[in-house]
Amino acid sequence: MNFNFPVVLIIYNRPEKTEKVFSVIKKIKPSQLFIIADGPKDSSDKELCDQARTVIDKIDWNVDLKTNLSDYNMGNVPRTITGLNWVFENVDSAIILEDDCVPHLSFFQFCGTLLDYYANDTEVMHISGFNILQQIPKGDPSYFFSNHILPPWGWATWRRAWKKYNPDMDSWQIHKKEIFHNISQEHFKTWTDTFEYLRIHKIGWDIPWNVDIWANRGIGIIPSVNLVENIGFDEQATYTKKKNKFSELTALEMKFPITHPSTREAFFDKDIEAMCIALLKDVST
Repeated sequence: MNFNFPVVLIIYNRPEKTEKVFSVIKKIKPSQLFIIADGPKDSSDKELCDQARTVIDKIDWNVDLKTNLSDYNMGNVPRTITGLNWVFENVDSAIILEDDCVPHLSFFQFCGTLLDYYANDTEVMHISGFNILQQIPKGDPSYFFSNHILPPWGWATWRRAWKKYNPDMDSWQIHKKEIFHNISQEHFKTWTDTFEYLRIHKIGWDIPWNVDIWANRGIGIIPSVNLVENIGFDEQATYTKKKNKFSELTALEMKFPITHPSTREAFFDKDIEAMCIALLKDVST
């Protein structure tokens, strides 16, 4: 029986990593699969892009396949944004993986369960598969709410939420009251310097996405255990070019049935914010 929630795979020029992620997707046989691919920068890059795209030929189940394959290099940010815009023109919700994010199989059921459970809850805008803390103490619910959804290494959302995304980062200046409520004084300068840098240079899509969640008084979900391993810490990466403590986080199994939290209070935000800042500083050096 096929998995009935749309799955999105974003690829570029890393065929070996793409194959690892695809091999997990193949096990759940999604009934709808979207493949977004950036195009090559040059002739040598084209060969790698072509190799990565051969995963399409390895689909051996009955699937509604849609592809959005660029003939030229758009860059990580424009390709991700335009690709997801296209996805949400076609479906109401989706589970999203990049070519270096290898999920545990339970990631898909976790996302699918919560996409359905919170389908009409406009406050909930993002479901993470990645837990930057690795896991929270046993005995707690299956997930918790957080204002910090970075980094989005394996995630899910709805059309209703994504349509509020503003890639220009104007939101951080227009909605300062809502945004400043979610960042600590300790890390205030790092956040605001980053926001302004992204606004001026028009780079990055994940921090702007978190900013727009704040601007719209939204909230994200993070699993109690990390469900996604990022294998992209090397010279091929756009940002994560060197291994660090975050590259050592492994994908664990989510236990079912899901236990829902009794409150939406963001209990772990101080720790998550500190880890996000550490990651942000690491990838910028």
